[in-house]
Amino acid sequence: MTNARRWDKKIIRTPLLKIAVVLVLATPILLVLPTSLSAAASPIMNVTSGARTAPPPLEPHRHSLQSKAAQPVHIYQATNSLTRGEGLHAIVKTTTMTYKEMKKLSVNYRLERWTGTAWVTFIGSSSTDTKTNVLRSSSDWEVITGYYYRVVSIHTANDGTTSGQSIQTSPSVLF
Repeated sequence: MTNARRWDKKIIRTPLLKIAVVLVLATPILLVLPTSLSAAASPIMNVTSGARTAPPPLEPHRHSLQSKAAQPVHIYQATNSLTRGEGLHAIVKTTTMTYKEMKKLSVNYRLERWTGTAWVTFIGSSSTDTKTNVLRSSSDWEVITGYYYRVVSIHTANDGTTSGQSIQTSPSVLF
């Protein structure tokens, strides 16, 4: 037996080398083990985001214009927005604009909360004005942490003869 072969057998028998071989072989297993930071979302609670429910399904931004008469469609812009205020306050803003002055312009809007299976009305409000072509409304509501919220608004314009309506749904926001 050559000196090189004796040396190889001697090294393999040392405890330090055995530990090194075990560590090298175990490294791929250690790399694929999940960590506590990569917790998966459950249907009840999303640990990483703080949500009490799974997120709502992704829906396209809903926008529809409806008119009781074929012409004219009075509303040319109807918007709503949901933003975070200080603390747990949800700031809701709506705007309705028409082509000309309306006899009556109104908006009904509601803040909806996602339960994990359905959207339910959390709180609502409305605003009306006469002889105008612009209606702006806003609300500041306190919400419950850990839930997704969205705004649904129904904008109505009436010139005294015909009415037009627009329904808007905001994207959801986690509070």
